Amino acid sequence: MVQNHEALKVALAAVQQLPTKLQQQLAEQLLRELRPEKNTVVVSLQRLSQQKQVRLARLMDKHNDGRLSQAEQKELQQLGIEVDQCLLANSQALARALRPELFDERNRPLKRRFRQALKDPSFRRAEPGQEHVGG
Repeated sequence: MVQNHEALKVALAAVQQLPTKLQQQLAEQLLRELRPEKNTVVVSLQRLSQQKQVRLARLMDKHNDGRLSQAEQKELQQLGIEVDQCLLANSQALARALRPELFDERNRPLKRRFRQALKDPSFRRAEPGQEHVGG
C-alpha cells in the first residue's frame, strides 16, 4: 500500500507539470476509462475562484445596503461580467455534452440545427424534478 501511495505522489507531481488543458484532458480520459458506459459524460464547468466568490458576496451585501463606492461598483460590475461568462461557458458545455449533434467539429454551435431542435416537438425543457444528466 505504501508503494501505491508513493507511485500516486510521483504521478501527481508529473501531472502538475503539465499545462492545465492537458491535465483536464488526462482527467477526462481517466474518468472515461474507469466508467466506459456509453451514458457517462464528462463536463467541465467553470466557476469563480473562492476569493472572487467571497468578494462578490461582500460587494453584493454592500450594494444591497446602498454603501458601494464608485470603485466598488465597477468591481461588482466586472465580477458580474465574469459570472455571466462562466454561465455562458457552462451552458455551452452542457449543451455540447447533451446534444453534440448541434455543434460542428470545432465545437461551434450550428444555428440551423439549434433552430430545428427548438421546433422539434420531442425537444422540450426539463420539468422540475426531471434530471437529465449523463452518468
